[in-house]
Amino acid sequence: MTVKYKLIEDLKVRHPGLAGENLSELISDQLFSEFEVSVPKEALAQAQSFAKALNILRESPHYIQSRAAEIEARGLKDPKNKSILMSYDFHWSAEKGLQLIEVNTNASFLALGEQMYRSRGLPCPIADFKFEEIRSNIEEELKLQRKPSPSKVAIIDEEPTQQRLYIEFLIYQNWFQSWGWESTICDFRKVPEGTEFIYNRHTDFYLEGPEAKSLKEKFISQVVCFSPNPFEYLLLADKQRMIDWHTPGFLSQMGLTVSQQKDLLDRVPEAIDLHPDNAAAIWSNRKKYFFKPKRSFGAKQTYRGGSISRKAFDEITPEDFIAQEFIPAPEVEYRTPEGAQNFKYDLRFYAYRDRIQMAVARIYQGQVTNLRTPYGGFAPIVWT
Repeated sequence: MTVKYKLIEDLKVRHPGLAGENLSELISDQLFSEFEVSVPKEALAQAQSFAKALNILRESPHYIQSRAAEIEARGLKDPKNKSILMSYDFHWSAEKGLQLIEVNTNASFLALGEQMYRSRGLPCPIADFKFEEIRSNIEEELKLQRKPSPSKVAIIDEEPTQQRLYIEFLIYQNWFQSWGWESTICDFRKVPEGTEFIYNRHTDFYLEGPEAKSLKEKFISQVVCFSPNPFEYLLLADKQRMIDWHTPGFLSQMGLTVSQQKDLLDRVPEAIDLHPDNAAAIWSNRKKYFFKPKRSFGAKQTYRGGSISRKAFDEITPEDFIAQEFIPAPEVEYRTPEGAQNFKYDLRFYAYRDRIQMAVARIYQGQVTNLRTPYGGFAPIVWT
């Protein structure tokens, strides 16, 4: 039995509410890889140190104050809660260790990843993690807003039934219902009245689109506890932050110790704001960089400096792009039915506040992770 169909059978047993769903259609053939990725266990220690240092920075009043003008300009306010189910995505370098690709406050696949390990009989990469911990995280989010445990929750995205990972929304819904919570999967424009907690997967990160106006008002007024949320995105996931962190003296001004600064900057490649004034210098060194929009997701509009055309470079220069130091993805060889093939991989570590909860790999070929590579997809990590 393939990995996919073993997982489907296990899902039906674990979540009887999914029995009526066409799971083989909802789970694409390239979502899971049959392979595993061996990673030095020191990567986990590095991820944990990074998460702790970044959380210390995020909790610093000086850090929040340093972003005050941007917070005001975007019409935001501190909701007091944080963000559940976010991730840190890395490449692994034998010389440098973990190197950050991006912080992702709307990360997918923790629920499916936990099921993946279980279905394959592999140990969870975070030995003391149990999925019920997510319930505690949600209850903590509400406590931070001085609210009780929820009775009515919503999982939102744009046209969620059309999303490639709609299956994961169904898994979360079944978990929420098993905890005694009324749970709805809905379009972000149609949040039911009386909803107390929103698990947000919508990628209008700042809720700036006209159709998100009502949702943003609910967030600002704290009528509903919203997680992940725009405030957390601004503090952690907007790619402008990687530029801020590398600004000389910035982290010490925020109150981080020398050790904490090292835990953060050792993991974050150099990032530069691309603009017309420095375009000539960056173009001459373009092979050193990877270009990406500050507020994109899923590798949209990304360009490797070694292959970007001058026309494309000139088009992105006046836009909101960063030039991030290019860290090649590690490669591994697997034997497929067509013979030996080389694949790249990256690593995703899920976190709540300073706690790493889960880790998975993503195997792919080509320039960026796309979950469409034959024999590629999400894969378990085996520590070495």
